[in-house]
Amino acid sequence: MLDAAAELALEGAWGTGVDGIAARAGVSRTTVYKWWPSSAAVLLEGLLERTRGTIESTPSATTREALAGYLTALVIVVRDSPAGALLRGLTAASVADPVVGRALIVDWLAPRRGAVVRLLIEGVRRGEVRPGLDYEVVADVLFAPIYYRLMYEHQPLTDRLAEQIMTVSWPGIAAVDATTESTRITK
Repeated sequence: MLDAAAELALEGAWGTGVDGIAARAGVSRTTVYKWWPSSAAVLLEGLLERTRGTIESTPSATTREALAGYLTALVIVVRDSPAGALLRGLTAASVADPVVGRALIVDWLAPRRGAVVRLLIEGVRRGEVRPGLDYEVVADVLFAPIYYRLMYEHQPLTDRLAEQIMTVSWPGIAAVDATTESTRITK
């Protein structure tokens, strides 16, 4: 059933109701409601199943490279697939459906934020990240421009956006030695 929901979600069929999901999966609508409270919830779970790889990083990457990789993957998934439209739709649906809102936070945002926090903690251990940072605020600073552009469409989600975010943010994140190294690398 998640495969059917994922296919529908990634085909851009965010408004698909329970009947559409059930038909694609070859099950009854009762079966769908047995496991999910709404079509939005099953579509979100299907999307999550297909986009889990966007929060993985290369073990040999520096903290800066890994953070830029996360941001790049997010830009690509929300720009180049129907996932962006689905996220906009689910965000709108979350106003009327608190279950969907909670699922967006717990299942979509929390794993991505958690991955960033783990990277930052490891970066401190490796001497690449300044100790004492509020990791939650850093995650907000890194992800907010992407979601802001996704929701309001006031600026495009460009190929350069992740690097632009890192160029602005990294000096405030990096340990003093890492900032110097990063400056040397980018010049």
